[in-house]
Amino acid sequence: MDLTHPSIAYVEILKQLGIKQAIHNVQTNLDVLVVDGEPVPTTLNNQEFDNSYVCSPYTAYISYAEDELQLIQSHSQRRLFWVAIRIAEKLLKLAKINQTLSINNWLVSTNLPPKWSPESIPELINKLIHSYPTHSFNIRSLNLHTNAQLMQALQDNDWLLIPARQVYLFDNIDRQWWKRSHTKRDQSFLKKTHLTQIEPSEHVKSDFTDIAECFNMLFIEKHSHFNPQFSADYLYEMHKMGFMQFYSFRNPEDQKIIASIALFTQQEIITTPIVGYDTTQPKELGLYRLLMAVLLKETYESGKMMNLSSGAGSFKRVRGGKPIIEYTAFYTQHLSPGRKLIMQGFAKLLNKFGPKVLEDNQI
Repeated sequence: MDLTHPSIAYVEILKQLGIKQAIHNVQTNLDVLVVDGEPVPTTLNNQEFDNSYVCSPYTAYISYAEDELQLIQSHSQRRLFWVAIRIAEKLLKLAKINQTLSINNWLVSTNLPPKWSPESIPELINKLIHSYPTHSFNIRSLNLHTNAQLMQALQDNDWLLIPARQVYLFDNIDRQWWKRSHTKRDQSFLKKTHLTQIEPSEHVKSDFTDIAECFNMLFIEKHSHFNPQFSADYLYEMHKMGFMQFYSFRNPEDQKIIASIALFTQQEIITTPIVGYDTTQPKELGLYRLLMAVLLKETYESGKMMNLSSGAGSFKRVRGGKPIIEYTAFYTQHLSPGRKLIMQGFAKLLNKFGPKVLEDNQI
């Protein structure tokens, strides 16, 4: 194997750091799998119900979903989903949903798969069944705009497609989003800030302690402790190796970084696994708005598409983000009848009700 290949280099970095030292709430076995000639990282789990959602389907569909119930506006609908989660919780444990191999798992919120050929899928299934006969297999971050061919190939080979969340895409084909009034005002706001903007090459190692703290304040303390808890060492390695490009804002008074965003480009699509700011700072600073202004500017100038993940739906929509449902694909055909039946029923239920709930509540 080519040790300089990004997937292999990434896995080696995490193994050297120690996975739990790199991402504190992740326990998994990390490896590399070659799919259609392309190495990709994989994570292997058995149970680990307290894991971050990045390698625990149980957390994604049960624990994290429970944290997000507050986002459902209808009280009756919220109560109904609370009951549904309690039932699903027991069934998914019976189905051993966490006994799974996650393919192309970079342990971040969005993992964009390479353009595997449809012909490679049956070969992949056979290889995985031989190596992991008691594990399901899953692939996250699939949507019909960028992965339609792969999704069809997976369905043709009996994979289940289960709705996961609603994400927002900024396509650079017509670039109409750049002309939106909100986007223009954001760019004007960016030019006027008194904060010191830090380019990727200007960061030093000590900055990543501040960046980790900013991420934790926003995504762990304010949202959910099931989000991946990245360490400063992990973030620094991502910067040093060039996997992620960090853009930050420094307070000119004490030189402390109080907001930061990282761009991670896969398959010529920009994603943002790290967004954080000091939530104790005055709201007038508009830290989130500044980060999004930088991101949209970099996206526009790159000419690439951007997948802006989920959450803050209203903010992203008025700036031209196109909402689309994201799916996780599961293969369970080789498992016991009971496990397979539960996963099939779960997929059917979520496909019937999930997309509308995600769309209505912009989750």
